[in-house]
Amino acid sequence: MTKTEILKRLITRKRGATSFEIATLMGTVCPHRRLTDLKEHGWTILRKEIDGQSYGRYFGIAPKVENPRLR
Repeated sequence: MTKTEILKRLITRKRGATSFEIATLMGTVCPHRRLTDLKEHGWTILRKEIDGQSYGRYFGIAPKVENPRLR
């Protein structure tokens, strides 16, 4: 499984993922750059604040894929 696939799985789960979870499970030191890469590919990335914490939880929505047969 590629790092991008891991990230997609993490941010599409019901509970989302924190930047620490992303960094730990993907083995990357720059999780925010990986989130930006997904944004550049059409993903919607949402950040929800966690009460009393200085970090948030990220959620991702995959881009809508247009069916070429419906054009």
